[in-house]
Amino acid sequence: MKNSFSKAIVFTGILLMLFNMSCKKDFSKISTSEWKPELAVPFIKTVISFENLFPEDTNLVTDVDSTLVYYYAEDSIFSLSADTLLNLGEEDISFEKGFSLGDLIVEPFGIESSLKMYDVLPYLDQAVQDTLTKYDGQQGYFPPFAIMDPVIVDADPIENFIDLTFSDGNMIITTTNTLPVDLNDIEFEVIDKVSEETITEISIEVLASGTQDVSITELAGKQLHNELSFRINSMNSPGSFPEIVDIDLSKGIDINMETTELKVISGNAIISEQLMYSRVEMIDFGLDEEKLKHIVIQSGSLNYILESEIDIGISINMILTSALIDGQNPETDITIPPNGSVNSGFNVANMTADLTSGENQDYNLLPIELTMIILPSDDIITFDSSDKINGSFALEDLKLQYADGYLGQKEIEIEQDIFDLELDFLNQVEGELILEEPSLKLKYKNGIGVPLTILPHFTATNSSSGQTQDLNMGEININSPSEPGEIVEDSVYVDKNNSSIVEFLSIRPDQVVYYGSGITNPDGEQYNFVDISSKLSANLEIEIPLILRATELSFVDTLGFSLELEDMPIEEGGLVLNVNNGFPFTFTMKMILVDSITGQSIDQIVFDGIASASVDADGVVINKTSSDIIVNFTPEFLDNMQLANRILLEAETSTFGQGEVPVVLKSDYEIDVAISFSAKISP
Repeated sequence: MKNSFSKAIVFTGILLMLFNMSCKKDFSKISTSEWKPELAVPFIKTVISFENLFPEDTNLVTDVDSTLVYYYAEDSIFSLSADTLLNLGEEDISFEKGFSLGDLIVEPFGIESSLKMYDVLPYLDQAVQDTLTKYDGQQGYFPPFAIMDPVIVDADPIENFIDLTFSDGNMIITTTNTLPVDLNDIEFEVIDKVSEETITEISIEVLASGTQDVSITELAGKQLHNELSFRINSMNSPGSFPEIVDIDLSKGIDINMETTELKVISGNAIISEQLMYSRVEMIDFGLDEEKLKHIVIQSGSLNYILESEIDIGISINMILTSALIDGQNPETDITIPPNGSVNSGFNVANMTADLTSGENQDYNLLPIELTMIILPSDDIITFDSSDKINGSFALEDLKLQYADGYLGQKEIEIEQDIFDLELDFLNQVEGELILEEPSLKLKYKNGIGVPLTILPHFTATNSSSGQTQDLNMGEININSPSEPGEIVEDSVYVDKNNSSIVEFLSIRPDQVVYYGSGITNPDGEQYNFVDISSKLSANLEIEIPLILRATELSFVDTLGFSLELEDMPIEEGGLVLNVNNGFPFTFTMKMILVDSITGQSIDQIVFDGIASASVDADGVVINKTSSDIIVNFTPEFLDNMQLANRILLEAETSTFGQGEVPVVLKSDYEIDVAISFSAKISP
């Protein structure tokens, strides 16, 4: 049943009428001397206030100044969860790199060789040979000599390699004269017996008895096999005359070779344990706009695939130097067998990471310190500096718990949804109604530290009439917290000055369709932070002070009743309505009789000209206005009342000034109503 203040007035009148009619009188006892007397039923007074008009509408509240305000709230109009901004996309964060074997260190090696005089005898003049042979082990004059052909001295094979190609290192040749005479013009070569290549040439102008000569040769760029020889191309001596010396053919020259600081790029050798690679690599998050400084990972893993082309076992230590799990740097040790591979990983859930440690970039970089150790080989292995380990490292299935830095400009979509708008008081009236001061408030709570501008769209729909109307509100700048853990609560007000809210409500919507869009960091790059538990949520509140203009508003109600007039010979009469109106409305009311069988309207009475109360310039009632209205009815009207079981009460109203002046409705407004029923009865 619909309610209104106009209905209350007429409804009260009908109740009074029915009450009076129920007091029957025996008209058969009236004498003819009382010909057509006038029957006056005592009037009844009542007071109607706004409390009677919308008794079941809990959304109608009273403001502190007694102004009636319609309040409507809708929770969770839209929300934004943090994972929208923390989503790094479907692609894994990874990098690939080949780690070359590079230069290897090999253990120094050496050769000790001697050239005895008895080995030199075949290369001397026969007379010299005879003299030296005759006085071997005795004292005498050591004869002058010179070798006539090159003398070759073979060294023993070196055991810890077959061949080496050097990138660095030195060969040191020490030549010692153990003879009792000086040696002159010594020239010899160090020869690789396998390749027959000359490694170095030594030239000594004078090597005095009992002295040494040291010659250093750089090995960088040279290849050396493990079998070497010394070819002495020239050597002579002036002899000892006039001195007598000990002649001992087991003496001669000693040629010793040693090597230092050897680095090789290839070869076949036994390799000792040594450092292959030690460096900090960076996993670049590879984001388009985002510049993350610090993150906390909710879940995910760091996976790696390492494939070795090296014929040596490799031990790898990996540390995330700027990350912490339970207060410790995440670390793992990996061993790759010769020419083998490893496919593994570890959990990085609850890992915090500083992404600012790059030399030229202070964001989006996760440093990984890799230390690769070559394991010692028991046997000779083949190697080349270009041999490598191919590595692939990936942060997979990564979900962030927290991030700060700059999260970029992202377009945000508010998904479309519908909510019912239960404005009961609007649905109880018909006709034109203009609300003067409605407002809409979006209240939001925001724990996301990212500036956000949104453009919400609200479209009102009246499902009965098919009318729609956009709210046409502008962009909203959402305030964000200044530090993690803070929650910002704020409101955005929408009224007739910044929207079409008057038109929005004028169609009396029963549903609202809403959606929207937005953008983060609308002013460009700045510091952001967001935690997975933080969110932005907004609620809607509609406040409609009943300040309005109205024309031809209709209020309709239905009243069931029964009436017996057989014993009441009423000929004609009237309803007397006395109104002291404290409402800022003018009234025209109809009492419509509805046939109990057909349901059709069969008769009506109209009460016209109920004057509005006086209002001031602000539309507030200042004085009540009295109206006295008498409506006559005919016997036919009474007959129709006996056919009816329902009465429709319809009130058409206009606000003060025929709807041209906005008026304020207050809870303390009242209407004083007095209704009497008078009639003439037949004798």
